[in-house]
Amino acid sequence: MKTKLAYCSACDRDVMIALPDEPQFEGQANLPDPEVVCLEIGETCTGSMCPIGAQPPSAMAVRLVRSGLKPTIQPLITARCEACDQVTKFAVADKTYAVCTVCETTVARDKLASPTSN
Repeated sequence: MKTKLAYCSACDRDVMIALPDEPQFEGQANLPDPEVVCLEIGETCTGSMCPIGAQPPSAMAVRLVRSGLKPTIQPLITARCEACDQVTKFAVADKTYAVCTVCETTVARDKLASPTSN
């Protein structure tokens, strides 16, 4: 991934973003557009829409966690993942969402199952 500065109108300043590497080979399969990741998502974000990614700040936070560039924004939570049925760590993306570090499923934090529940 390449990093560069981009202007964020919500923060009214330049922020560091990451741009995924483009595919090395041209193929016939349809490739999704690469997702831009803001490396400075967090407390300073304002509003309900991130101007860098054109999504809510929580979606940008999940992108950042999934990218592996900044695997946690807040501490990890241990819980049972309903998707992969394992007791695992969840990387907290923001106040509302966490991402399973095994299967990368996004889960609302209030829906996380305790490690001892079935």
